[in-house]
Order: sequence, then structure tokens, then C-alpha cells
Amino acid sequence: MTTAADIAADLDELLDAARFRDEEPENGLILDAGNPVTRIGAAVNTTLAAIDRAAEASVELLLVHHPSWRHIDLRTHGPKLERLRELGISLYSAHASLDAASGFGTGDALARLIGLPTDGRFAGYVGGQAGVHGNWVGTLDDLAAAVVGAVGGEPEVHRNVDRSERVAIVTGAGGMTSWLEEALQLGCDTYLTGEGSMFTRLFAREAGLNLILAGHYRTEAPGIRALTTQAAERHGLDWVFVEDEPLG
Repeated sequence: MTTAADIAADLDELLDAARFRDEEPENGLILDAGNPVTRIGAAVNTTLAAIDRAAEASVELLLVHHPSWRHIDLRTHGPKLERLRELGISLYSAHASLDAASGFGTGDALARLIGLPTDGRFAGYVGGQAGVHGNWVGTLDDLAAAVVGAVGGEPEVHRNVDRSERVAIVTGAGGMTSWLEEALQLGCDTYLTGEGSMFTRLFAREAGLNLILAGHYRTEAPGIRALTTQAAERHGLDWVFVEDEPLG
């Protein structure tokens, strides 16, 4: 019998999760419903819709990138945890720990899908580095097409320089101008992330950095898929990706 605690202990070691808990205590097993695990679900967000779809798919453990944060989810936080308990589904979250995971984290997983070989990390975040960078063989249009092929959607593309030879990736909400500046210092001419602000767009334009905004959900889905694939293989279990609306 495989329990949620067994899988959580394995994931904690794989992700070095304890290293991130001082700033993000949610990295780890958030709720143990007490049921044996025969099928794992993967989801980007802990939404009520994802929880119900996980139940429909006979999932006993849901691995998510974004947990339900009390300070963000506010009045919906308690009902989400209560719904998980009612349905007998345990919840494990890998946020900063997955962003910083070398080889299979959020940035690495997206880079692999678009065919970008990476050779370094950057973008310090909660005890790790959330970004990856590497050399791109092709044009900015080629890169945008690769992103669409990998994650779907219609990315927002800003062509601010003629070349696209070295690409930096920070998935999700990676539009901080300090990270764009770091990417420039590393010799990158193109920056790929999920979402950005007005200031992200302005800085990229004025500093001369190509910018692709491909969606928070879409850019981070590959990472939680990659983690769940590993967890399922390591424990000989079935798994399913729990689709949700790709907002952001």
C-alpha cells in the first residue's frame, strides 16, 4: 500500500523541499486525507474545478504547482481544503521547489519542450533559482512557433532586437524587470515568461530585449507534468493531468 506520506517523503527529498519552507511553508504535503494512493493527479492550480475533476478521475493524491494560499485565496481557501477532505484527496504542493529543480523543474521542462538546450540558471527566488538560459538556433518567429507547439495559445511577442540567439526562461509570473536585467547581463537577447506587467513590456522595449509572454498557466503546466511523471514512475502508479482553464 502506497500512502500520500510515502510519496511526499520521496518528493521532499527529490525537490529538497525543506530548503524552501522558511519562506514558502506550503512546499510539501499540505493535506493528508489518509487514503491509500493508486492514482496521482497533476494540476497547475488548486481550484475547486480541479479538485472535483480529480475526484472524477479517481485521484487520491493531487500534486499541484500552486497551492491554495490563505493570503491569496482568502474566503475560498478553507472551502478548498474542506472539499479535498470530503473527497478523500491528499494535496502536495511544489511551488518554489519545482521552479528551482534542476533538470525537470518548470523552466527546464518548458525548455525541453521547445528544444532549447540550457547551460545555466538565474533569477533568485525563495532559496533557489527559477530561471534557465541557453543558446537558440533559429529566429524569434521560430521560437514563438515552438512555444505554441509546446503549450498552445497565442503568445504575446515583442520584437525589440533583430537577433534571437540566446534565450532566458522564467515560467509563470516571471516579468520582474530585475530578472530581465539579469538576463541581459548574461548575454540573452530574448526573454520568455508567462505573464508580465506594463513595466515588463516597457523595460524590454527600452533595454532592447525580445519578449514572449506565453501565459502563466501554459508555461508552468509542463513542470508539474514532469514532476508527476517522476512520482508515478518511482512508485509504480498511474497518473492523470487534471485540465483546468488556462487563465493568466
